[in-house]
Amino acid sequence: MKIMRERRGLPGSTNFPEAERYLPVRPSAFAVMAALAEGPKPGVQILERLEGIGSGILGPGTLYRVLRELRQERLIERVAAPEGEAVGDDRQQFHALSVLGRRVLEAEAERLRRTLAVAAAGDRTRHS
Repeated sequence: MKIMRERRGLPGSTNFPEAERYLPVRPSAFAVMAALAEGPKPGVQILERLEGIGSGILGPGTLYRVLRELRQERLIERVAAPEGEAVGDDRQQFHALSVLGRRVLEAEAERLRRTLAVAAAGDRTRHS
């Protein structure tokens, strides 16, 4: 998205310039990263969390493709199961945000907040 890259560095831009090259984040990747912001989770718990908030964004096939892509971009990493976490299967892999992934998540959340503020301002103007 050339237009997004040209706009980088403008006032109000993110405090994480190294994260900006990943913006905008696809909704499915953002949802996975947001679920992992709560702490490490295996894929099944990510799906349960997203279903619990009614996202309807992901099915199992999409989830594992997104997890693979996020790992390749070094936005998430595989980690050991948290202490005391019941592991139902030896094949179960836990995923966590990397430092860069947390920065990208925060930068995307800030970008979305700014976008929503513009939309809300436009809505108030139309209804006044």
